[in-house]
Amino acid sequence: MIGRERVLAALEHREPDRVPRYIWVDGGEATRRVVERFGSYDAFLDHLDVDMFQAFPDSPAIVDVGAWREAHPAPAKQPGLSQGALSLDEALEAPTTDPNNAAVYAPIEAAIADHQQAKGRAVFVQTHGCFETANGLIGMDTQLMEMALRPDRMRALYRKQLGWTKGYIENCLSLGADVIHVSDDLGQNGRMLFSPQTFREVVAPVMAEEAAFVRERSPHLSLHSCGYFDDVIGDLADMGFDCMHPFQESAGMDLVSVKRRFGARVTIYGGLDVRATLPSGDRDLICAEVERVVTYCKPGGGLIFCTAHTAHSDCALDDVLFAYEVLERLSTY
Repeated sequence: MIGRERVLAALEHREPDRVPRYIWVDGGEATRRVVERFGSYDAFLDHLDVDMFQAFPDSPAIVDVGAWREAHPAPAKQPGLSQGALSLDEALEAPTTDPNNAAVYAPIEAAIADHQQAKGRAVFVQTHGCFETANGLIGMDTQLMEMALRPDRMRALYRKQLGWTKGYIENCLSLGADVIHVSDDLGQNGRMLFSPQTFREVVAPVMAEEAAFVRERSPHLSLHSCGYFDDVIGDLADMGFDCMHPFQESAGMDLVSVKRRFGARVTIYGGLDVRATLPSGDRDLICAEVERVVTYCKPGGGLIFCTAHTAHSDCALDDVLFAYEVLERLSTY
């Protein structure tokens, strides 16, 4: 089988010839070490024989903050999680950018040509989720407050963002992307960023609209959420998310439990802890963790083995390679 076939089999809960694999590496020092060792990042992916590639768009700003500020000057702010560039009311009034801007899709087109067409890998495309996108626009502190005080206005912002994202999704699928991968960080360590009730009342209605839009056009839909989101896995599966990433056990997720409860509906994309296991340098621990995850999660398909988020500079490259050597030994069906 080629990589794309393995990934699609895992998504369809069929057993391929081996567990499909991928890896996330931090774009800083960790990537520099990879390039120093292998000559290029692509050569590193070839060495690991990965089965998919995660493609990111080029600077896809949905709301045109610059145009808004030209017409409505205000003291400068730095966009980020805690302090957004705009208020909620400003974000609702500001113009959006053009989702058909060809520059947005240049990296995705390159990934499809290089990884899917030339190397037979599946291509997942990073896609806006409503909550995470709003964090960068109005700030997390503001968003959490507005979710409690003005939930209708927050849902209005989510739907405004979704209007842009629908165009982006259609363009990605028309280019040949295999899987829409919605990024919407919902969790922190041990709990969600807001209550499951707030999720269901404020976020889920628009998230479900996005999921339905994708599933009407594509057979599979993947979600990225950092941290703990176990309380709403069932809700997400009901919406149509049939693959989820990265199930960070260091944040309180339990892969074995997820496989037992949702293994027939949800493909697990992740499995290799990057916060405690890989940085430990303990080869026995690394081996045991890979064995545990693969042994419990590979039966019946439904597993794409990957780092549980990016491997950073505290993860020795030799230990990363060792983990994938263990995977190679265990992954055959």
